[in-house]
Amino acid sequence: VKSLIWNPLSYAVVYGRSLDVYCVVQGLLMRKVPPTKIILVLPPRLKDASHQLPVDAFNEGDDVEMKIHKILKNMNMKVYEGYNLLGIQQDNRLRLKALILEEHGAGDLEEAMAASAAAAALAAQSAESGQMSPTATGATKKEDGSSPTGPPAKARCGIMEDMGISSSGYNQKLLPCRILITADSVNIDPDIFNSVHGNGLVYDGRLIVDHNFKTTDDAIFGAGSLCEFSRRFRRKDADRYLRHDGFNGREVGSKLAQALLRVIDPVNGDMVAAGGAPRGSQLGGEAGEHSVASPTAGGMTLGGDTLDAMDSEEASPDLLPDFYMPIAKGGFLPGNLHYYRIHSCKRADATSEPSAETSKEEHVIVTDTLEANGKGHFCRLTIDSFGKVDSITYLGGEELQVESLWSLVGLSETFLNHIFVRWKDGDIPDIVEFLTDEWATALFHDRFMDFCHQIQLEMRGQDELKVIIDRALQSVNLKEGLSRKLLDSIQAQLPKSSVKVVQDHLLEYLRENTNHLKTYFLPENWEQAR
Repeated sequence: VKSLIWNPLSYAVVYGRSLDVYCVVQGLLMRKVPPTKIILVLPPRLKDASHQLPVDAFNEGDDVEMKIHKILKNMNMKVYEGYNLLGIQQDNRLRLKALILEEHGAGDLEEAMAASAAAAALAAQSAESGQMSPTATGATKKEDGSSPTGPPAKARCGIMEDMGISSSGYNQKLLPCRILITADSVNIDPDIFNSVHGNGLVYDGRLIVDHNFKTTDDAIFGAGSLCEFSRRFRRKDADRYLRHDGFNGREVGSKLAQALLRVIDPVNGDMVAAGGAPRGSQLGGEAGEHSVASPTAGGMTLGGDTLDAMDSEEASPDLLPDFYMPIAKGGFLPGNLHYYRIHSCKRADATSEPSAETSKEEHVIVTDTLEANGKGHFCRLTIDSFGKVDSITYLGGEELQVESLWSLVGLSETFLNHIFVRWKDGDIPDIVEFLTDEWATALFHDRFMDFCHQIQLEMRGQDELKVIIDRALQSVNLKEGLSRKLLDSIQAQLPKSSVKVVQDHLLEYLRENTNHLKTYFLPENWEQAR
């Protein structure tokens, strides 16, 4: 890295679209590397990235990505978008000399093929006239239109130059550099894949596990971003999300530990969830015939006759673990900006979720007070169709407590002091300042979630409230969600006794934690104030 500072011919290329790429760029800048010696190359976005682990830090047209790219360009840093890395060139001492890139950003394949045909026609005309057809790098083309195998002319360091047409019909570029840092697509390690394949485990882009995180080998368990629940669990719920990368890693690890505990200590755990012993016994001494245990009203029933029923039960999505914890990621980005994004875990496949174009605009709350000097905040808060906070995105020079943002995801919008209505009326210029005001102190207390669970249990036990909600939900399309109009109508029908119970629990919560929540004016203090 030191050579980037003193050597005028040394350039570093950072390649990829992950969040790590922007963090690497910021790391180089913090080590006094001049911005002009860093080149950022962004590969084209994949229309279907389901075959690999998710890596893109931002969606196309994301405000945060546009702000970061603007900062980089203001630093005179080169940013090339839409280039695939094909290979590298080395000098006679086997040191990195240049990168071979394939341009995808200029247009689609038809345009590239048209350009290739035009170049070939120009070469043919030049050949007929007895002249050579030079490329941008100073090399000539063969009769078939391909680049020669001889060494190209010496390229200028840090400057992208033409290198003919690739076998796919796209323009090839040559980018001289001395350092290459890649942080793009992530895939399975070859050694792990060979181990999975060698042990006969099912792998089709992800390692397949059942609801107990068990693979096809009873002694091998798996969990994490490389794993996926069996697709048979979609028999009753076709939209159920099965890949572990859509869930919080800490929560997945906790569920795996619980599953292993039931296997290690089945006496104190769930025998059916453990599953090893019943499937290991054999019937009649014949290989391949296993007895299956299934729970009945009277206890356990053994026998091969229950195999079909057991398979049907095991295919039920209700047996899959429930995941609730949100997923957080963040980094320190160019411009000395802190970036956080916390979003809820996935419940359904992306194909069944509404796209950004079809999503309701009213469900996205954005405030932007971020200035060029890093002061202010950019904050985006999305509300799902059921009125709950689905994600929070933050970019700013001020470092925030991630735990505080974490606690907001999954809360009803009404907990946030009717943030959407007030934002729409122009009363909230900055979401961060609004949520760090004194009124929101109770939301970030460590006992607030216990208070919410207590309210839920209290409401579930009221039959009158159940009747009101069931009647209102009969006409609701679950895919479209709950409208604000419907939520307001339900709230208007709530019995006064139910409202009073909620208010009493709220006052009790504030009184019990008054040593931390000193800014709230409780009823018993009203008389003293008078």
